[in-house]
Amino acid sequence: MQVACDAIIERAVVKMVVEAGAPVTLVIDRLLTYAAGQAAIMRGSAVTADHFRRLADNIEGGLFWSLAGEDRPSGGKPN
Repeated sequence: MQVACDAIIERAVVKMVVEAGAPVTLVIDRLLTYAAGQAAIMRGSAVTADHFRRLADNIEGGLFWSLAGEDRPSGGKPN
């Protein structure tokens, strides 16, 4: 199920960026806003905010460092 959902999201993003010409920053904003709204409806605003805080902590802690080419806690890119 996760693989199917990821594939559908990827196709939708390609359509938004390539076909509609939306900037990636706008697509990210809309996806995050949609996800946060749905989570708030299902779980409540406080729980959703807590989940986003934990996700932010994980990102800051290095979750995507290898993808972003970062190598240190400052979030800076290596030279």
